[in-house]
Amino acid sequence: MDEINLRQKFLLILIIVTVSRNAISYSEDVAQSFRGLFTRHSNKRLSSIQADFVSNVSLDVCTGECVAAARFQCKSFSYDSIRRSCFLYAVNLNDPDVRLVDVEGRDHYETSYLKQFARLPSHEVRLMTSQSISSISPEECARRCILETRFKCRGFNYEHVVGQPVRCLLVESSPATGSQAAMTNEATDFYQKETEGAISSFINYGMGMLRPTITSEVYQRSVRGVTADGCAQRCLDETTFDCLSFDYVHEDDNRQNICHLSQYIAANVQGLVVDSVNPRHNHFERIERFLNYFYATPYAVIQGNNMKTFTKVTPNRCARLCMEEDAFVCRSFDYTVVPEATCLLSSKTSRDVGGLDTASGHVHHFEMKPLLDCGGNLTEPEGGFASPNWPRNYAHHENCVWNITTSRNKVIELRFTHFDLGLQSSDECSDEDDRLVVTDSGYRPYCVKPNTKTVTTKTNSVRLQFLSNAEVDAQGFRAFYRAEWTCNMLLKESPGEFASPKWPENYPSGSRCTWRITAPEGQRVHIVFTSFALEHHALGHCNEKLDHVRILDGGTVGSSLIGLYCGSRPSFAVVSSGQDVLVQFSSDNDPQASRPGFHAKFVFEAMNGSISDKDSRFINIGEGVEASKWQGTEEEDTRVVGSLSSSEDLLSARDESTSNGFRSAMWAVVTCLLLLVGALAVALFLVIRHYRRKINGEMEKSVDEDDSYPMESMPLQSIESSFRKNQFNNRVDLTGGAEAVAASCTITSRNEDAATTFEEEKLPSASTALMHPRPPPRLHRPQSSYGKYHEDNVKNINVEDKTQV
Repeated sequence: MDEINLRQKFLLILIIVTVSRNAISYSEDVAQSFRGLFTRHSNKRLSSIQADFVSNVSLDVCTGECVAAARFQCKSFSYDSIRRSCFLYAVNLNDPDVRLVDVEGRDHYETSYLKQFARLPSHEVRLMTSQSISSISPEECARRCILETRFKCRGFNYEHVVGQPVRCLLVESSPATGSQAAMTNEATDFYQKETEGAISSFINYGMGMLRPTITSEVYQRSVRGVTADGCAQRCLDETTFDCLSFDYVHEDDNRQNICHLSQYIAANVQGLVVDSVNPRHNHFERIERFLNYFYATPYAVIQGNNMKTFTKVTPNRCARLCMEEDAFVCRSFDYTVVPEATCLLSSKTSRDVGGLDTASGHVHHFEMKPLLDCGGNLTEPEGGFASPNWPRNYAHHENCVWNITTSRNKVIELRFTHFDLGLQSSDECSDEDDRLVVTDSGYRPYCVKPNTKTVTTKTNSVRLQFLSNAEVDAQGFRAFYRAEWTCNMLLKESPGEFASPKWPENYPSGSRCTWRITAPEGQRVHIVFTSFALEHHALGHCNEKLDHVRILDGGTVGSSLIGLYCGSRPSFAVVSSGQDVLVQFSSDNDPQASRPGFHAKFVFEAMNGSISDKDSRFINIGEGVEASKWQGTEEEDTRVVGSLSSSEDLLSARDESTSNGFRSAMWAVVTCLLLLVGALAVALFLVIRHYRRKINGEMEKSVDEDDSYPMESMPLQSIESSFRKNQFNNRVDLTGGAEAVAASCTITSRNEDAATTFEEEKLPSASTALMHPRPPPRLHRPQSSYGKYHEDNVKNINVEDKTQV
């Protein structure tokens, strides 16, 4: 059934309805396909009289009844969720004098065949049309294309020339087939039917090609003579580079198609350009993971309804931001290629604002597809799910079950970006409420409470059941899940593994985890840490106030300590002396100190195994053992342990507590020695300074006594020394006025004939001294640098010659 296209499904259902209307049975896939063809209006019905009525059916059967109606063209239907009744209409909101009427408990569904088409505004496919219909809406034109049986309709051109009736032109070709490129035409929009094959993994952005750059080649590979689908397949299969787009040239000058593969998208090269010489080229970009959840409409935009903006992001990143937005329900986004690759999130869709506006530049619109899955089995390490019809309100009488299963050694973390199931009664998990029931494997079921943000399971398997009643509906919920490493768990199955939260990513600050590993009676626990990278501690000594791992040889917190571990270290192993081991991990509240953490694997082994010494608990793994590749199997476990059975390895095995005690003692001794050396150095410095001050004081006292004699009675040798000292210190006593200054600076020798006068620059003048006073002279101890007084400078000095002063 999956391989039959949508049109064949319709025909098959039509035959079944014709034979027996009450015997219709739809598969889950077909029902989901039908739901995707309609848009829901909650608590509404049409003002017209229904064309047909079916009682006691489900919503999916009612949807199929409208699609397969043979007596008339069913354009819409209403469904009464309380009476489970189906009302089929031959008209819709596009017909004159038809409107919606409020009614409690009934929802109206309008056909939305356009959802099966990718719109390319201002483009057309210039080929001979197979059928032309005038004066019909795009929705009706899409319905004609889907239900066409005379030829295979691949899309249609919708002409809206001013002053002329609109026309619907059905075509058998499209750019995806490679027979014709989409060319620009302002008065026409091309609608391409959802494609199959490799080309369905790409978005066609119409006429244009990647803008050439100066620094690098935009194309990494080119191939001639392939179809557009073949070009898409080559891009998907490319292994030498990450192929994200391709430009497809329809029949160049040599009448050959050319496929250009590239690792860039339009946002990387500032948009697209049009080759004026050969305009028959289209640009295709790969639909990456998160873009799969959106309808793409190139060159269109919602004006003035953007609620959050991001710059310098790819379209795929923008799609993820929209899906994970929790401040509001993001339903669409506009993506501007130039100048800054801007992402504009919005809570509105084209239906909410009356349609899209055509954009003149490189601006594209993306609308979130309704999530139609009602349950399923999820086994990937991470993923997401939502209430049916998200991001719109869910329907009545929903009963959806999701089963999420991850690897045995992990738990499941659920994160809800939105959770609104309407008004809730005071009773938890009441049958009167819409509810999401969580059943953790082996535990009692419970209901998710309103405004819940996260839920963490206790096992690796969980069942979630969503139930809605017939009375009211609400926005619903959007959830993402991720397999996380266990924290605070009892591990009793071998082989097993555990790790710090979010490993190999950085663990969060403030983490507190405890693992108790219990082996059967008569066995012990052998743990191998394959990766270990925690916060670095000062001086290499582990501090329990910082990030660390603490291992106890027993099942209680009072058990003996095996070791305290921190920082980064190579792979190592720990073996318990009994059947229990308690592993505790703690991180402080400093987010800057966060590291990848650790990962460990363990097995149970007999007490008399290859490592028999119960005190040899801490075992360094040599270079011959690749602990990171150890998978915990019996064969590999023997290889790991066997590599330690040699005498050399056994001699290197030590008790961890003794090792830690020895290292702690060594660090303590080193610290004490450093402190002692520092204290001695300080004491020695103080003693030296004390004696230097004492010597200086005695020298100064001696000099003061020498200077206390009157200059007239001083011997020539003392006078010369005093004069020399005053000249060296460059100090002048101003208490005696200018005369005293002159007297202190001019000295007469007994030999008046040999008079020598010092130069002015060697001694300041009296006027200079008076204008720039200095503190009273303080004599210092004469220094040895004075040297011997030269006789030619002191032979004859005339005291009476005061003109020098």
